[in-house]
Amino acid sequence: MTIDLINNEFYNTYADNFDKIPFEDVLIPLILKYLPAFRCDILEIGSGAGALASWLSKLGHNVTCIEPAEKPAKMAIEKGLNVCLIRFQDFFTCQTFDSIIAISSLIHITRSEMTLQVQKILQLLKPGGIALVSLIEGNCDGYEDPTGKGKKRFFSKFTQDELNVLLSSYFSIIEIHKIEVKKMNQSFFLMALKAI
Repeated sequence: MTIDLINNEFYNTYADNFDKIPFEDVLIPLILKYLPAFRCDILEIGSGAGALASWLSKLGHNVTCIEPAEKPAKMAIEKGLNVCLIRFQDFFTCQTFDSIIAISSLIHITRSEMTLQVQKILQLLKPGGIALVSLIEGNCDGYEDPTGKGKKRFFSKFTQDELNVLLSSYFSIIEIHKIEVKKMNQSFFLMALKAI
C-alpha cells in the first residue's frame, strides 16, 4: 500500500473528526492579518471537509480546494466548494493565487519531495503572495499512529533550522508560531511566508 492510499484510508474513515478549522486560535488572526480584506484567490492544499475554505468563502474570497481523500472531498463539495480530488503533487494549473494555505497537509509529503513542493507553491503564488503553512517539528519521516486510533499515517518532520534553510531560498518567513498538539504529542510550526 502506498503512502497516499494509507493516508486516504485514514481520512476517509475519520473525515467527520477533521471538519473544523485547524489551529483556529492562531490561524484565523494570521489570515485576517495577512490576507487582503477584499476578494482574493486562495488555494487550500489538503482542505479536508472544507471548514476553513467555507469560512474563507463566506468572507468573500474565491477558494480552490485540493483534497485527495474521497469522503472529505465529497463533504467539501456538499458545502458548495470548488474541490479538486487530487494530490498536490499531481495538481497543475495556469492560475496563480494571492494566497496558498497548507495546514497539516504538507506533513504527509516525504522529506525528499518537500523542496520540489515548496517550489511549486512559490510558482502558484502571485508576486508577493502569502503562504500559510504548518509542518511538524522533528527530523524524520515514517508511519505513526499519534492519535492512537489503530491506523498509521505517514508524516514528515523538520527542525526549525531545517525549515529556515528549506524555505529561505523562496520565501521571507514573516511570522512563525510553535503550537503544541497534546492529543498527538507533537509540536507544529505554523508559518506565514511571503513570496520573494
